Amino acid sequence: MRKIDIVPPTVRARLEDRDRTPARGRSLTAGFASSPLGRLMLAEVDGALCRVGYVDSRERGHDPRGRPALEADEAENRQWQRLARRWPGARLERDDEWAQGRADGLFSSGGGSVDVLLRGTAFQLAVWKALLGVPAGSTESYGGLAQRVRKPGASRAVGGAMNANPVAWLVPCHRIVAGDGGLCGYGGGLSRKRRLLAAEGIAAA
Repeated sequence: MRKIDIVPPTVRARLEDRDRTPARGRSLTAGFASSPLGRLMLAEVDGALCRVGYVDSRERGHDPRGRPALEADEAENRQWQRLARRWPGARLERDDEWAQGRADGLFSSGGGSVDVLLRGTAFQLAVWKALLGVPAGSTESYGGLAQRVRKPGASRAVGGAMNANPVAWLVPCHRIVAGDGGLCGYGGGLSRKRRLLAAEGIAAA
């Protein structure tokens, strides 16, 4: 029986500036899967994951903004629409069986590494790259992350880039905390953030 591990595997990231590289005409495989962190949407392009999103944040009451819960079908539809907006003109093919196999591999203990394609603005890419430099078992503050991207005082902009992170916990936004060590927010909900940090040996403040 395989052992489940929610600590992110090693990420090999390719960075793609969306303003320089068009999405039109490219082919993505995408689907929905169950996982130890809840229902996920996964998508892949050019052999690399480009989307891992928490589908059930709102219908399970984890929405960070306190908005009304979504039905499961509506939540999946919104994830699909979001993917289409991020990849305008790309061909999207749904394959839930592929997605489940991909998700199972991500959460297998000793799963090794995973190839990820991160597509965003130049600033978003800088923030996501800096996030990948925060190792498992440690945390960083929003201000500290702003320093890492050489934008001191840009904590709010850093938070916006984190909110646009396309691959959930693989780019570890859960390791970013408030200046006083408090959890602050997390797109997947604070309960997930606590669980992810606990898996890395960090007691949430």
